Amino acid sequence: MDDGELKGWTVAVVGGDVRMLEHMRLARLAGAKVQHYGSVPGAEEAAGRPQARSLADAVNAARIISCPIPGLGADDELYAKYTTEKLRLTADVLKGAAPGALLFTCYSTPRMDEWAKAAAVKIIPYGTDDALSILHAVPTAEGAIRIAIENTEETLLGMDVLCIGFGRVGVSVAQAFEGMRSRVSVGARNPVQLARACAMNMTPIELRNLKSQIRNFGLIVSSAAGRVLDKDLLALTRPDVVIIDLCSPPGSVDFEAAKALQRKTIWGRAQAGRAPRRAGRDEWQVLMRILREQTPELQRA
Repeated sequence: MDDGELKGWTVAVVGGDVRMLEHMRLARLAGAKVQHYGSVPGAEEAAGRPQARSLADAVNAARIISCPIPGLGADDELYAKYTTEKLRLTADVLKGAAPGALLFTCYSTPRMDEWAKAAAVKIIPYGTDDALSILHAVPTAEGAIRIAIENTEETLLGMDVLCIGFGRVGVSVAQAFEGMRSRVSVGARNPVQLARACAMNMTPIELRNLKSQIRNFGLIVSSAAGRVLDKDLLALTRPDVVIIDLCSPPGSVDFEAAKALQRKTIWGRAQAGRAPRRAGRDEWQVLMRILREQTPELQRA
């Protein structure tokens, strides 16, 4: 990034966890004025100014609004680890943003779209950006290894591990467990992904065949989108199984059914945050790439 690329711009960084500190630092390095809200420790130093008095004040005059990648809660509130306040980017909050402001978020919802439209703010959901997903896969896989070590009573060496999902995150997760010399099987629907798993010397299992094989695994790690581990499949797992769900809400596991069946389940969402400096830097670099693509004045710079 060129120093001064965002000179004269105001950037609002709202909600999130400590990875947002990198958004603030890098925005300042690019010459922007940074406004923030969300009570993240260290934010005043990273942004070079105290926290705004309110979410609306943080957004005021901002051309870029940077929201946390972990996404939204059930009532469209931003993920905000360090405050109990419900942070919602309503039309009233957004109306003070600069004309044509860009709001970068993990994903959007119909109500959030309405709020942004009413305030003439453009939402850019970049949580599924290919490059960002691949970059985030590294700390996510490391986080999955940590959770597994903390919650199992055997070594990962020689353990039969089922990794459900073999997309951008799933590949790194499966490789991480293979690196621990676990016996890795991959569950997926996509025949190309199953072929890739076979080529990587992992055992491929079509999801439709899981019922006959799922009891073989003491550890199941899911990065698959959508509800995969439903009540019927969970009932077929070993009583001592450990299940790690790495997915964003609503997750890929029926948690209520797992609790009723007394299956140990850990929802390991937002594992990229375990390496906040790396994850925050990766997020900002992807945000800036998209910004340059959509902003003619930056393309000419």
